Amino acid sequence: MNKINIAIISIIISACAVSLRAQTIENELLKVELKDQGISITSKPSGVLFVPKMNFSSRIAKSRMNTSRHDKWGEGNVLELTHENGWITTLTIYPNSPFIQVHTTVTNNGVEAVIYNQFDFLSLQADCGVSLDKAKVLGTGGLTPVSGAKGSYAFSVLADPDTRRSVVCGWLTHEQGTGIFFPKAADGKAVIDAKVDFGRMRVNPGKTRGTETLLIGYFADGRLGLEAYADAVVKHYNIKLRPRPNVYCTWYHSRASSEKAITANTTFAEKNLQPFGLNVMQIDDGWQAPLPKGFKHKGRFKKTGPWKCFVDSQGNYPEGMAHTAEMIQSHGMVAGIWFMPWAGNLNNPYFDKAIFVQNPDGTPFHDGRWSGTCIDSTSPKGEAFIRQRIKRIYDWGYRYFKIDGMHTGLATYNIYVNTFYKEKDFEAFGKVKLYDPDKTQVQAYRKCLKIAQEEAPEALVLGCNVSQNMRSMGPAFDMIDAMRIGPDNGKASRGDWGNLSRGPWHGSNLYFLNGRVWYNDPDPVYVRKSNPIEKARWMCSWLAVSGGMHTSSERYDKLQPERLDMLKRCLPGHDCEARPVDYLETNQPRIWLASNDRMSVIGLFNWAEKEKATIEYDMGKLGLDKSKTYVGFDFWAKTFIAPFSGTLKQTLSGGTCRIIAVQELTEHPVLVSTSRHITQGLVDVIEAKWDAATKTFSGKSKVVAGDLYELRIALPASGTFLPTSAKCGDNNMKIGEVTNGGVKISITPEKSETVKWRMTF
Repeated sequence: MNKINIAIISIIISACAVSLRAQTIENELLKVELKDQGISITSKPSGVLFVPKMNFSSRIAKSRMNTSRHDKWGEGNVLELTHENGWITTLTIYPNSPFIQVHTTVTNNGVEAVIYNQFDFLSLQADCGVSLDKAKVLGTGGLTPVSGAKGSYAFSVLADPDTRRSVVCGWLTHEQGTGIFFPKAADGKAVIDAKVDFGRMRVNPGKTRGTETLLIGYFADGRLGLEAYADAVVKHYNIKLRPRPNVYCTWYHSRASSEKAITANTTFAEKNLQPFGLNVMQIDDGWQAPLPKGFKHKGRFKKTGPWKCFVDSQGNYPEGMAHTAEMIQSHGMVAGIWFMPWAGNLNNPYFDKAIFVQNPDGTPFHDGRWSGTCIDSTSPKGEAFIRQRIKRIYDWGYRYFKIDGMHTGLATYNIYVNTFYKEKDFEAFGKVKLYDPDKTQVQAYRKCLKIAQEEAPEALVLGCNVSQNMRSMGPAFDMIDAMRIGPDNGKASRGDWGNLSRGPWHGSNLYFLNGRVWYNDPDPVYVRKSNPIEKARWMCSWLAVSGGMHTSSERYDKLQPERLDMLKRCLPGHDCEARPVDYLETNQPRIWLASNDRMSVIGLFNWAEKEKATIEYDMGKLGLDKSKTYVGFDFWAKTFIAPFSGTLKQTLSGGTCRIIAVQELTEHPVLVSTSRHITQGLVDVIEAKWDAATKTFSGKSKVVAGDLYELRIALPASGTFLPTSAKCGDNNMKIGEVTNGGVKISITPEKSETVKWRMTF
């Protein structure tokens, strides 16, 4: 056949591929249209064409519409695309879902296995209704202009910062690979390329293999879109979080501590902090001996990072780790421990080299920086070793695991600190050899996590941490209870501003995962004297308002009373709705709003250590009713704030915060704040109601024995309501003077319990 005939045939094939019949699927919120080789997506409520064009790496040969039944999502409308290379892509929308779900299955019609390391999933043009120069992109690396965007793991948002209108993309699954996004500006448009890194996904001859599922949606508020993304992950995997842990960690004041010291700290914590919510005492790195007892070795061996045997303890725990776990439990606390389940050391004679992941040349895959040698969960020996290690520690009595070096289960390098996509990591990802060649590195990682679930069914697992390698984030979504979402912050204990604010930055950026997919751990708060008082308040306040997981690392009995009191005021973590208000406007959100059906708390944070900041914000955009007047109470200043409406305006000194509880100003007294917690009623007030007929205000609160409990009541400006009596149960409460439009009414309870209080006016 000559070249002219080949060219003619190619043109004919091309023309056939282009002339696809236009087809449409839709639900109540979305309309998806196929025209020629492109897909477009429209938001039906707003009429916005938010994806004008979406293309795939392989051309579409044919398409058809059908339906699909999913046990979690229901009956979906499906547009099925068959590509020229035999791949099949399904675009599915389920009833009332704000997302289209996109999934591709690859086919190998050849005679040899095909290996995929990185898969070009699709490329979409996104439009949030604002010009390219004004739009912002949000991802794991933070908020940037579109032109400065970097690769992001798991999610990517194109937003109009003024209106919050956003196109939200997120990987629903990470079962074989890690989902990545690469936003960019192209021909005056915002484009998001979606890819999947597998770490060697092998498709054998004549076989098909599914990839991952991508979500795409449009939202009037991108924050709600990201929360909907997290909720979709929860729904898909049926995630049910265990009760929130509130944790003591030994690391930042005594490394692994010792049997004697942790006994003293636990005894003190039981009396002084457990009533407020502290419930986990966790031992960190340094408890473990370099070799098991009775294991003899002549000479020294090279250590990479921590000792990784995790069999026996050193001299700091002479009675062994089971003894200390029993001690912690005897004080009514959960025993926690740090270890690295999926790492060893090729230089340590304790380890059988057959359990390790291999380099292409057959040598063990080893990260000499810190992480060590990665254990292969796909090999029978590797799996048995991991199971034995986890079961041993679980049988000692530990029910809180701080699992470090999460990325070692993926057999990837430690690229700490990592937030955005780094090509350096991909250069190594996919190059190692697993015992089972049909498993990807992500599958090996998920098997590690599954083993932990099976061998330690009652243990709450904290992953530590995504900053070592962001690949460890998405594949762990349905596998663990909590995640360290930021790097170490130990220097914050001495007031270092960079360390102090790094946890809150990471916690703000990934806030939508917290309390949904898992609990975000931003690393400890520090209240010791070496951390200046305003900085300690900043840390405690951000943690309390954001609802992040509480961790502290202090010798509690050495704290000054006012410093210890700060920990009490941010215990326990709350489970109410909380989100950063200016999340899509700045890379360092300064405003948080936490609320329940009774009250709201505004957290204001100055991220500049030494420069004054004035925060002025529209009340409607903040999340309150702009037409109403509010009264407030400043927690740290312990004073009522004059009624305000329309705009919130506050000036903060460098490195300070302000926590203001707010209530609508009414014609009768209203409870605006309490002293129990920085959130001023979110965690302690169960009920508060006004009876106009009897001029009585009553409610229920959870109180702590011996802890002064103060109700801050805002009074109408008319001056017609003054308290005449107040009781808590059968006991009289102290009524303070009326100042700044409010009155403080207090009692010191004798027992930790739920009490009823009542006051007349």
